[in-house]
Amino acid sequence: MLGLWLALSGLFFGTLCSYIAKKYDRFPKNWFLVGFISGPLGLLLIILLSKLNEDELSIEESNRTMLGAN
Repeated sequence: MLGLWLALSGLFFGTLCSYIAKKYDRFPKNWFLVGFISGPLGLLLIILLSKLNEDELSIEESNRTMLGAN
């Protein structure tokens, strides 16, 4: 019974990580594996990495506008 629970939760978190990875132009197959093995930790990791990526892009854009204005 425990094996079934682990497999179902792995499929759920793997699919969710894969979907989020595709949304942020990352490798969905790799993130499926990460989500399948690590479960909620993998989901948390891809969410944090996507937020970091967005923050870096906004900082780069603001730097470009500041440099272009000088």
